[in-house]
Amino acid sequence: MMFVDANIFIKWMAAKKRLSITEAICGYILQKIVWGEKAITSSLVKDEVLIWLSRYRKPALEKFLMSIRMMPTLKIINPTLEDQENAVKMYGRYPLGLSDLINLSLIRRLRLEGIYTTDNDFKNTNIRVIF
Repeated sequence: MMFVDANIFIKWMAAKKRLSITEAICGYILQKIVWGEKAITSSLVKDEVLIWLSRYRKPALEKFLMSIRMMPTLKIINPTLEDQENAVKMYGRYPLGLSDLINLSLIRRLRLEGIYTTDNDFKNTNIRVIF
């Protein structure tokens, strides 16, 4: 099972009518989940997307929430205090911000196959990056 990073949702929600390759791939990943691929994201990711949308694409807020409800095979997991403690211990070891480190800890705890992301900094973490 794969983890879906915030940038996959954000790039798709920010896409214009004429899609870039990156936007099209993000859409394809999300379509696979709509079609039944099991995936996980975190409440941290959901909130990050909502915050981004509230700043740059206010009209898309409801659309985003409705869209993730249409993905019954996408589980939204809450990070644990242990995930946060592990992230603090890893801080500075990888070129990732704290929220990405919390998600990295969650990915490792759940023993997920990898992460759908456009963030190249995950490539240095021994986590399989798909994009």
